[in-house]
Amino acid sequence: MKTAKILSWIIAVAGLWEIVAPFIFGMTATTAFLWDAIIIGLALVVLGVWAALANQETTVKYLNWINAVLGLWLIIAPFVLSYSSAAAAMWNDIIIGLVVLVLGTWAALTVGSQGQQPMGHGGKA
Repeated sequence: MKTAKILSWIIAVAGLWEIVAPFIFGMTATTAFLWDAIIIGLALVVLGVWAALANQETTVKYLNWINAVLGLWLIIAPFVLSYSSAAAAMWNDIIIGLVVLVLGTWAALTVGSQGQQPMGHGGKA
């Protein structure tokens, strides 16, 4: 579960970036990008930190699946919310979305699979 927790922290940092990106790119007038970035960014921070601090494997797994779905949303959001003509906003969301989708999926799939011996290997020769 250590890998999943590290990946969850990285997702939280990606969420922080998503929150500040409209201000860094000077795109606060693109309201669809602004509010989507703030809302999804906050969700990524909250869910990422929650998953990183949680001790139950099931909780960590579900939170990271939710993060993966939010990553998928970020990839399609510029087209659904019609801000794909703003290149910086579009590419920011596609890149951050891909990162979150991959890390969230990776984290969810690694929970419970680390440190377990394969079945049938009881150490007998």
